[in-house]
Amino acid sequence: MRPEEYLAIVLRRWWIVLLAAVVAAGAAFVYSRTQPPTYQVSVRLMAVAQPPDYWLDLYAKNRLASYQDLIRNADFVASALRQAGLADDPGHVLGTLQIGRNQDSNVVQLVVTDTDPERAARVANALADAFVARSLAENQRILERFRDPFGQRIQGTVTILKLDAPTPPSVPVGPRTKLNTAAGAVLGFAFGVLVTFAVEYFEDVLRSARDTARALDRPVIAEIASNRRRKNSRTEERMPRLVVVEEPLSPAAEAYRALRAQFSRERGDRLLLVCGIGREASDSAGVAANLAAAFALAGERALLVEADLRHPCLHELAAAAPTGTLVDWLTASDASVPRLAPTPVEGLSLLPPGQAPDRTNPADLFGRPTARDRLVALAELADRVVIHTAPLPAYGEGLALAPLAHSVVLVVRSGRTPRSAAQEAKASLERVGARVAGAVLLTT
Repeated sequence: MRPEEYLAIVLRRWWIVLLAAVVAAGAAFVYSRTQPPTYQVSVRLMAVAQPPDYWLDLYAKNRLASYQDLIRNADFVASALRQAGLADDPGHVLGTLQIGRNQDSNVVQLVVTDTDPERAARVANALADAFVARSLAENQRILERFRDPFGQRIQGTVTILKLDAPTPPSVPVGPRTKLNTAAGAVLGFAFGVLVTFAVEYFEDVLRSARDTARALDRPVIAEIASNRRRKNSRTEERMPRLVVVEEPLSPAAEAYRALRAQFSRERGDRLLLVCGIGREASDSAGVAANLAAAFALAGERALLVEADLRHPCLHELAAAAPTGTLVDWLTASDASVPRLAPTPVEGLSLLPPGQAPDRTNPADLFGRPTARDRLVALAELADRVVIHTAPLPAYGEGLALAPLAHSVVLVVRSGRTPRSAAQEAKASLERVGARVAGAVLLTT
């Protein structure tokens, strides 16, 4: 995926990212405000070689590592607290104690953090004083046996100096409410972005042209901006708009002209099947009607066939009451030319659906040999024949009609068409030998 596609995924669900950042920042702020203030006291201890000597100074630096282990020892902490007359818990003191040291210096820093500034100062001083007292005797004892690389005994001592005498601080170092809130917002933002990608991955909906082409392994041959109308009448709401006639200069009309250009009579694209995906047929009916009208406006004789017997809506385009229907022609004993209904578009005729016989499934009706032969003969009635059928994979008549068509066009509604249903529909068409030209993506 390209970077702009990742950005589009995040922007599509920007409210999730914003909500996660706000909630995380709010939680961090509330948590920080409920925490007691903490105070920090530090004491620096320096090992000094006397007299100055390279090997003695090197020994002092090496000893600092063992000094850190000594200060972190629970027995040493307990002993230091007893010597200072403090009743603090050694375990609590170890939890508040930090030790820092620069590898190139002779300084060790003890840092005590506590909610009580008085206790923090007492503990820091107690540990530093106890360490100074213990290290003096221990360094002298070890130096008596210390030799340089040449085997010579070094004369001198290593003294631990307490560089600071800390007092109880007045300004707390924590909690850092602003920093915690900002960090919470950043973490919440990152979590929100991850959630948007997770939702995008698990959401079974086609949205973009690239997503549709990748899911179907077929090109998106047209991307049409199509706003659904809201009417009081249910029939009017389902009735497709001929935007190529009503709004000939609109982007949608231009998109239908571009779709028309995808099919050539010289290539044999005379009988086209337009099929929706899912259960709703109004989107695919609109595409079929506008595509047929676009052919008629280009000077071709176009025939629009409504083969959706379950939820028909294209019959509303007839300029006069139809005298014949698709069902009547398919079930008639003679194979005479069906009676076509005129439409307001010059050059465009309509074959209305009619009513399927009782106890007859439309898929069974279209699958009969006589019906198949007559449907193939439709290609001789006009320069272009556009057949609209019930959506796949919910209904099966599309699979009965698809092998007869020269090309099949699948109609996808961005943000509504399930990815799994589209893939199942395309696989079913390929199994019956249909030629799937591509998909039309309707956007809002």
